[in-house]
Amino acid sequence: MGHNDNQAAPLSLESLESSPSKTGDDADQPRPSRLGRALIFVIFNIVAVLVLVLLAEGAASIYYAFRAAFATPAVAESLYTEYDPDLGWVNLPNVYLPNMYGPGKLLRTNSQRFRNDHDFTKTVPPDKARIICSGDSFTLGFGVDNEHTWPQQLAARNPNLETVNMGQGGYGADQAYLWYKRDGAVLDHDIQIFAIISPDVYRMQHSSFNGYGKPVLTVDNDHVVATNVPVPRTMEVWSPRLVRAESALSNLSVTRALKSVFKFRAAAPLMDSKERNEETAWILSTMLDNLAAMNHAQNSVLVLAYLPTREELSGEAGASWRAFLANYANRNRLLYLDLFDDFRALPPAQLDRLFINRAAVNFPGAAGHYTEAGNEFVAGLIYHRLLENPETAAKLHALSSRTTPAASDLANPSSR
Repeated sequence: MGHNDNQAAPLSLESLESSPSKTGDDADQPRPSRLGRALIFVIFNIVAVLVLVLLAEGAASIYYAFRAAFATPAVAESLYTEYDPDLGWVNLPNVYLPNMYGPGKLLRTNSQRFRNDHDFTKTVPPDKARIICSGDSFTLGFGVDNEHTWPQQLAARNPNLETVNMGQGGYGADQAYLWYKRDGAVLDHDIQIFAIISPDVYRMQHSSFNGYGKPVLTVDNDHVVATNVPVPRTMEVWSPRLVRAESALSNLSVTRALKSVFKFRAAAPLMDSKERNEETAWILSTMLDNLAAMNHAQNSVLVLAYLPTREELSGEAGASWRAFLANYANRNRLLYLDLFDDFRALPPAQLDRLFINRAAVNFPGAAGHYTEAGNEFVAGLIYHRLLENPETAAKLHALSSRTTPAASDLANPSSR
């Protein structure tokens, strides 16, 4: 193919930029007016401001989320407990925190890890009767000093009585059982009071509580078996600060939005609540059978106690488990101390004095535990009913009217 001298030279960028005029269709395109350019400028600035506002809002949300997560006090148990492969957590030995719950409200544990001021010998002293008190933070005495827990107030009503405080914050009924089986049953005793609040039963259904791992009981061939042991060390144990950072991130709006968009949801329960509660009732029943057998072998009397929480007194939240315990105790001829009606019978103003209010103790979950008056009220009710029952009264070696609490003490805790 020959060379064409008349072929047009290719256009360059420079030639286009320097072209004095446009031809063809380009000539018909109108240039933006001043009004249009101004409108574009305004829209651009509005968008820029909105972006800046959103960035500032996001930064503020992150700041406040992290500040809230790290400003919240650590759970009280982190100050006096340690990881335990069998139980999840347990008291440190020989703890002395003189202002644990406020000025002068001390928490002390003995070398056996119980909330007591002294150690216990294996055998019961000849002039004493010994009661082991098992339970959760309501038995531990969350919010009050050692002398004002209900187990210690129980001991104070009779000079011949000593009580072992095996309450532990956050424990389910399963953990209270396992701790007694491991560390409590080695002590001789006359009575064991196994105290329960309704959340203790629901805690049995889970392998963790507030981020801390715990054992889970099952029944295999009519034998209680502890699973999830050794209890895994959760992030709460390894690094509480990382847990707080995770909590802050999970509370961000963008995190919640992403979870919603991508359908991130917690795993669905393996069974509905009715089926799960039926299984829990079976495990609890078998566990209590074992507990009664262990006490019988010790020549000890097992007593079941139900301690009401503030929330359920305005409704019937724990009614099904109270009925379950009553039926179990009746079938097995055990003494059952249900204190629910005693609390509910009190006037509202008097009732309020028995529970810690939200501003009184600076720890998460403190509100709703028993005050000093509440612990004393519980001790009076329990002691009175132990004396009314011939089997437990004989164990107390204290049948004289001198040691029986006055009726006014039971009916009117505010007078004490």
